[in-house]
Amino acid sequence: MDFDICVCGDWAVYFTVNDYFKEQKDMNYIGSQDIDIGFALEPMMGKTDLESTKLFKMLNILEQNGYNPSMFGYKKDIPFEVIGLLKDEGKEKMFTLYVDILVNSYPPSYQDIHRYSFFEVPLIENVYNNEKFQVKIPKISKYLFIPTREMISAMKILALPSRGEHHKMVKDLCDLYALIWFADKSPDKIIDEISELLEPRSFDLLKGKINKEIMKECEHYLNEPEGSINTVLSQIL
Repeated sequence: MDFDICVCGDWAVYFTVNDYFKEQKDMNYIGSQDIDIGFALEPMMGKTDLESTKLFKMLNILEQNGYNPSMFGYKKDIPFEVIGLLKDEGKEKMFTLYVDILVNSYPPSYQDIHRYSFFEVPLIENVYNNEKFQVKIPKISKYLFIPTREMISAMKILALPSRGEHHKMVKDLCDLYALIWFADKSPDKIIDEISELLEPRSFDLLKGKINKEIMKECEHYLNEPEGSINTVLSQIL
């Protein structure tokens, strides 16, 4: 791979908060079995231009390396030995690695050259178009970057209300709390930065999905005191 690519989702959260989380908890933050990568497309791209984008270069790389289309991206069964882990005798020896694809929007010509659609995340356009929303991760690769803390938080706020699976909603809330709380700047500052990226209705939709049970689950997973998540979220809801 010889082009820049934006890592979003759970691994972007991990790279953002893990050092601060580990300093307080003496353990790593929650990882993920999925890798989310985002791409920005121009609204009126023709077929030829689309086929030369980073998105289609990445799709070709995935397919050439044995990844198969899944619901919103690609997947591949990987032996545990490949990553240096061995499963107990009699248990599964493979795990499925999912690569979810995110795009800002689709040009009309997209459906003419590719039959699969992916997650639409309009904020990705802001990340690609403005370097102030990019954080390089050279320890992993000189070609990889993640969105800034406030941008990931905004994406989580937009995604959570539409989650159909409870465990994903809980993970999104854990991530949102961690992004605001485990940081090198104050929660007030981070919340102000998030608010600049979103319409007020986004916070209303989030509020309609959050309840005491979900917050309690998050506090359990993160080993946080009871009421801590409500205290932080009450500043944005």
